[in-house]
Amino acid sequence: MQKALVTPDRIPEWIPGTITMDSSGRDWKGITMKGYHYDRQDAAIPAMRDYMIVAYDGNPTTMRRTSGGSWQSAPVGRGRISLLTRAEQSTWCWAESIQVRHIYIGHDCLEATAQTVFGRDPQSVEIEDQVSADDPVLLNCFQMLENELRNGGMGQRLMIDALRNQIAVHLLRRYARIRLADDTGSAFSPAQRKRIIDLIEDQLSENISLDDLAAAVGISPFHFARQFKADFGIAPYAFVIQKRVSKAQEMLRRGRIPLKSVALDCGFSDQSHLCRTFRKIVGVTPAQYQNEA
Repeated sequence: MQKALVTPDRIPEWIPGTITMDSSGRDWKGITMKGYHYDRQDAAIPAMRDYMIVAYDGNPTTMRRTSGGSWQSAPVGRGRISLLTRAEQSTWCWAESIQVRHIYIGHDCLEATAQTVFGRDPQSVEIEDQVSADDPVLLNCFQMLENELRNGGMGQRLMIDALRNQIAVHLLRRYARIRLADDTGSAFSPAQRKRIIDLIEDQLSENISLDDLAAAVGISPFHFARQFKADFGIAPYAFVIQKRVSKAQEMLRRGRIPLKSVALDCGFSDQSHLCRTFRKIVGVTPAQYQNEA
């Protein structure tokens, strides 16, 4: 069984140090900031859930890094950045005590940003470790995030979201290797089509979300919406409406079922919603259809 990827809050189990700042208690989405004072050590870093960006605030030292092959080494200190990829074990060593700040940003954030930038799903986003980089953009983001963490203020959620997006775009521009998913051919396999249709039909009386449908076939909502329209010929929402009207027709043919019950069982918000939608698609009202059935 594959081991679970390590979250930012568990990093001290592998890299013991004194915490100097921590955003974990804040309502920050998709990004975390922490500060540490570390003594000299050889740190075996586990496969992490998020990407880790490191800014150095103390005296210079030499950082050494390996992931099982040859060692890389480079000077680090104030003004330098290190970057650790996710889902990969590595060992980092330093010979003097260091003062650092960490930014953790999720892989799903980078994928969503890549979708927005390229207009289609990335097949893969890969970022390699950087032992020591000169990156004024990331240093500025560190400073702004720390200011929000220490001082806060009106509109903090918007500020954090904007900084997270800026960091994601910058990582994609400068450090990432991106392969885009094939945008041609059939969207879904027969098994996936059946899974989608079964989910819709089983949950017609409920509020079916795009996220739920996308999760059923293991792709992002953005990609799902594009693939669904390419494969089914209509948007997911329109398909769900068609299914609801079809179920309403079936119920109305059975006999004198109250229209309010039909509306609720088919997932319409109320009887008026059923009547408007039914007439638009079928051409007659539910009552007329029931009388003629």
